[in-house]
This record gives sequence, C-alpha cells and structure tokens, in this order.
Amino acid sequence: MNDAENLTKLLVHLPPSIAYRFLTGEIGLTLPKLDPKQGKRLQRAALEAGLAALPVRERQKIDEVAERIVLLSDGAGQDVVEGLREDIVVEASRKAFAAIHNQYERALWLHSNAPEIFKEALDARQADVFRQSTSCYSGFIAPKHLAVKDDPGSRNLFCQTIAEQFNCDTADVAIQFFKRLRPETHTGEDVEIYQISIYNNRPPELVNCVQASELMSHELIRAASSHITYEPANGHLDVLSKTTQTREALARAAADCILQSPFFGATIPLKQYDYQSLAGPRNFDLSDENVSSVKVVELGYAQANHRSLLVKIGSTDVNDIHVAAQSLAGLAFDFRHHRLNYAKLSIRLKKDSTERARTISVVLRDENKCNVKTKREKDRALCDRLLAKWHLVKEIDDGPTAPVHALAA
Repeated sequence: MNDAENLTKLLVHLPPSIAYRFLTGEIGLTLPKLDPKQGKRLQRAALEAGLAALPVRERQKIDEVAERIVLLSDGAGQDVVEGLREDIVVEASRKAFAAIHNQYERALWLHSNAPEIFKEALDARQADVFRQSTSCYSGFIAPKHLAVKDDPGSRNLFCQTIAEQFNCDTADVAIQFFKRLRPETHTGEDVEIYQISIYNNRPPELVNCVQASELMSHELIRAASSHITYEPANGHLDVLSKTTQTREALARAAADCILQSPFFGATIPLKQYDYQSLAGPRNFDLSDENVSSVKVVELGYAQANHRSLLVKIGSTDVNDIHVAAQSLAGLAFDFRHHRLNYAKLSIRLKKDSTERARTISVVLRDENKCNVKTKREKDRALCDRLLAKWHLVKEIDDGPTAPVHALAA
C-alpha cells in the first residue's frame, strides 16, 4: 500500500486485534475475521489484503485518519499526550489509559475514547511542527487592536487574493475563521486571538494501485493548508505554512483584506531555548508563582563518536541530578564539561481552587526544541513565563546574537 504510508505504519505498530477493531468499528469496514491461532505477521497480512482491495480514494481517506493518529505517536506527539493526560476526567478511564504502553495504541485510545482531548493534542502537536521552525513559521508585527473584518465582502476579497497567490480558481480555496481565548504569557489573563485557516487544492497527482491484477493510475487531488493568527493585544500576525515564499504574501493578504491595515513586513523574533546553564547546580526563583517545587530530573549529552549519556532521577530524590550523576559516573564527572542536548524539568504546581496539585514536565532537546509549545494554553503561558524568569529562553532575530551566559535564576 504505497499510497497509504500512515495506515501501513499503524498496522505495523498496533496489535492486529486492536487494528481490526479500529478498522471495522470506527472506520466501518467489512473485513474477514482474524484467525487468533495465526501469528501477528499473518494477521497483519490479512488486514493489508483487505485494505488493498479498497478503491484508492477510500483507502486514502482512511490514511488521513491514520496520519492524525501517527502524529501523536512520535516523541513530540507523546510529549503532548503526557501534557494532556490529566484532562481525562473519569478516574477509570485515566487508569485504563495509564496502563497502555504502546505509543500508537495510546494515541488511538485518545482518538476513540476522548475525541476532544485528541483534537486538542493534535492541534498542539501540529503547532509544535510549525512554530519556532524557520522552515514552517514566520511571525510579523501588525498594529495592535485592529478589528477583524469577517463580513462576506472581506471574505470574498481575501479568497480571491489567496486564489491569485496560489494561481488557482476561487472555488479551489476554502477559508475558515475562528476566534478563541488564549492566556497571556506574563499575566495569565485571557486575550482574544483570531485564526484564519486557508485550504487550497494542489495540482492533481497520479497514484498507482492494482485492480484485477492490472496496474491502474488514479487522479488524486490533495488540499494544502496554511494558518494565520492575529492577536490584537500585541499585534502579532503569525503565518504557519510549509511554503516559505508565500508567508509574507499571506500576511499581506490578511492585512489588506481582513485587518484593512498597512503591512510593513517587520518580523517577530523567534525564541531560542538555552538550557546549557542546567549543566551546573542552580536555584529556581519560585516567588509569586503557584509552584511548590522544581527539579531537573533528566540531563543528557551526545559525543561525536555517537556515545551518549542520559541520567535520570525521580522528582522526590533527596539528591539533585549532579550528585546522582557523580554517584553513577564517578566524583570527577561534571555535566559542565559537555554540551547538553537533552534536559527535563519537573514542575510541581500547588493545589488551587480550580485544580488539584499536579506536575508539569518541560522537555528541552536538540538545538531549539521544547515541548512547552505542545501544552494546553494555560500551561504553555505559565511555562513560557517560568522559562523566561529562569533565563532558559530568549528572543533572537536575524542579526548577531550576544554570547550565551549560564545565568543563575
């Protein structure tokens, strides 16, 4: 099934019985029952044969569902899932979910049993794919407190402008408007944010499949998506698109048609996560925060010879991670002699009037990846504020950057 990459991936990683239940129950396919006496390989082969017999368009629709599940099955996806698992309200459901260890099965469980949490997790995961990545994200500065024009005339003008930008008919462009509240990073108060989702048909492509032992080609039309958000409180105009050269044009179209305001193309600095200062002992300022404790529970680095070291401790360990590392690797060991590529902080929140005490895990990895972007809005605003307070994040622009110092919080 070379035309259904994500569906194939699900079949490989899910137990056949669960994949069968998903395909026959949620998707509604009619497939022969699996023989429990057969091994997993033969059972998966039977599922693949049933799927291969479907028309290519129907199989492609199932693959789109599978793609959303697969997105929550990789490392970043599981970071999202961990951040939202506490939102499973029913205690029995929370225990059932905690008992699942297969990452693909966990994502499928959310899709089947907690669709609202699944959607929130998927939105956060997709934001993590885009934001802070120069290959997908551009931020621009617009005037503050502009009125967003959502009337039919403004919509039609915007749709026509987008169609010209993508060199297609207006009938091949779909526009969706959303308005929601998001906690402001520094105060935590809800602020309005407007999102414009743009979908445009890409040129038709040919997909091969076999029917009655004959190789056939079917024409398939896919839709590409772009997203624009405008936050009136600070004037930020964010554009999420995999096509670099169209982002400024999309921002200009939104400014001209929807915001009806001049656009000068000034960009928003990206955030750069700096966690090298965690290589040495440090204190975390918790004043004026609803946080009872913070602990570095994981630190790791890799060397050019592909050797790596990852040290983990529990959040209730009496020692810090540096003492623990010395007990494992020797008293001479010091993380400050190495360039970190992974860190995990455990932030324990106090109980308040609306929520019980709980723990937020913040993971920083590689050059500029942080799971804060995958968390629900309230937690993301809190973590952004704390990381800035602890000097673990800074804004960068296209110009020269100042040297990084390991500042104590």
